[in-house]
Amino acid sequence: MPKGKGSSMSEGEAAAGAYERWDLVEGMESEKREQRKARKGAVPSLLTLSPERAITLLYVLLALTFVLFMALTIVTLQRVSAMWEALEQARMRSENSHTTARHNLSEAQDTLDEQLSVELKVMRGRLQNVSQEVERVWWKVAECQRECGKELADRLRVLEERDVLEPVLQQLAEARQEQSRVAALLDKALQETHNLSEIFCTRCPSGWQQFDRTCYFFSSTTKPWLAAKEFCTNFSAHLAIVDSQQENKFLANHVMENQKFWLGLTDRYREGDWQWTDGRSLSLPFWNNGEPNNVGSHGEDCATIYSNGRWNDVPCFQAEPWICERSC
Repeated sequence: MPKGKGSSMSEGEAAAGAYERWDLVEGMESEKREQRKARKGAVPSLLTLSPERAITLLYVLLALTFVLFMALTIVTLQRVSAMWEALEQARMRSENSHTTARHNLSEAQDTLDEQLSVELKVMRGRLQNVSQEVERVWWKVAECQRECGKELADRLRVLEERDVLEPVLQQLAEARQEQSRVAALLDKALQETHNLSEIFCTRCPSGWQQFDRTCYFFSSTTKPWLAAKEFCTNFSAHLAIVDSQQENKFLANHVMENQKFWLGLTDRYREGDWQWTDGRSLSLPFWNNGEPNNVGSHGEDCATIYSNGRWNDVPCFQAEPWICERSC
């Protein structure tokens, strides 16, 4: 094949390939333009809908929106209801636990009070036995002092009457020293016996009740608060002062049903400032519900105790029974 002819065919084939690629690119560009036109024409096609169809389509969209809103609302309400039920159950469990705790605490306190009451009775019996024994010892010591003192005095008198020499005088001096020493020991023993009697005090005046080394008098007549206070003072006592729950319970147990007794508690000097007769401020109250309320034109400035252990404020001029308190 000649050289010039082969070169001419190669150029023709290259040109034909270039035309084919150009046609392919042109076809792809044409398809893209058609697609863009189709998308742009979609919106105008909605605008070309009839008013009835557009309103219908709008109603459908609104209905779908409403259904979706209601579904979300129902789900939210269900969650809120579930959370509310859980909170209510937690509150009920908390109240039940608090009620159970208060009930258990009340039962434990009652049991402890009963145990303390039994133990106090046992201790009181033991203290009475100790007091009786101490009293017997005291009388024995006093009797010994009288007898020993009499015996030593007799010996000294006999020795003094004799006209003896120096050894006898020395014995006399030693006897006197022994007498002094025995007398001092007896005085010390008597003092210690007296101190023990005060420590183990188990005796109160006739008509008085004892509790925790203290004597209490529960009157059978009535007086105004100031007159009752003066009555206690005449017996080296004072109107009852409550220092513990056990003491308040003891006083309540001796108060007759449907009666109230004066306590040594008043706010007659300054309203609302409740103080005991010894000047101490009230720190452990046992007021009844709604008390003190200071009702009436004359006010209520003096405290009383009921048989249930609760207190009430009443006018000081009323005549009520009273409770005196003193050390035994």
